[in-house]
Amino acid sequence: MYYDYLYSVLGKIYLLADHHGLRQLTIGSGGFCPDSSWERHPDFMHPYRTQLKEYLLGERQTFTLPLAPQGTLFQQQVWQAITEVPFGSCCSYQMLAGAMAQPAAAQAIGMAKNVNPIPIIIPCHRVLNEQGQPATCRYGQDVTLQLLALEAGQLTLLQPTPGTHTNRSK
Repeated sequence: MYYDYLYSVLGKIYLLADHHGLRQLTIGSGGFCPDSSWERHPDFMHPYRTQLKEYLLGERQTFTLPLAPQGTLFQQQVWQAITEVPFGSCCSYQMLAGAMAQPAAAQAIGMAKNVNPIPIIIPCHRVLNEQGQPATCRYGQDVTLQLLALEAGQLTLLQPTPGTHTNRSK
């Protein structure tokens, strides 16, 4: 397993991948530490880091990265359905359930969304709860609202690497 990270307004973001694709994206988790068997490999992780940076700057709307999240078949189906929600758009659990031809699965879809191992790239922030409000993800309501604001063109979420002085705000 390879990893790298970047700094953002959301916090330090770790990207973990292998030769099958991106396995995990972890946002701003101060206690997160890559497993000692994983190798920091900036060259291997370059395409993942680059596309994520472009997104956080508001320059990218879709990702073309190989994804390899681990989960049950149902979770994988939910995550695939979520990737089909267009940039800047939102849908509800019920709409995803209908798109998946499983109209009674809205609650299970919400549970699968909450364990999404690749947030942002599998854009669970675009899924609304039954009241039509942004649903809280495991990284909190603030992260969800910031990602939605990014997609509305209201801000960028990339910050300079510590020790550099560049201005990347819109």
